Amino acid sequence: MYKYREATSEEVDFIEDQLREYNLRKKPLLQEKEFISFKHVAEDDGKIIGGVFGYSSYYKIGYIDTLWVDDNYRHKGIGTKLLKAIEADLHGFGCEVIRVETFDFQGPEFYKKNGYEEFGSLYYPNANLHEIFLKK
Repeated sequence: MYKYREATSEEVDFIEDQLREYNLRKKPLLQEKEFISFKHVAEDDGKIIGGVFGYSSYYKIGYIDTLWVDDNYRHKGIGTKLLKAIEADLHGFGCEVIRVETFDFQGPEFYKKNGYEEFGSLYYPNANLHEIFLKK
């Protein structure tokens, strides 16, 4: 008879390793490591005023994980320059598709203005917000 219980951290590691091995048997990686990260910051007189972090995953799929610009520096082109920098990194690495997830109060219009296309969304009723999924 099967039993079900909460997993230990060691068991979580084991399960993740098993899934990784399964994936590699079915479809070998298209890059050296599972995740290759890219990072950029913008500064003004030594102060960090923005940043973007992204990565290429497994099969050269580009992801933008974080893009932030200080409120006092928004609408000055900084976010766009950061976005273009990480897109150049990801495209240069061989990622043909870049995806990003953002909440409706964060920046879906910013990404659309920069050529991203919405391909889905989820509504979270308990938080009364939408998560928007975009690609380019």
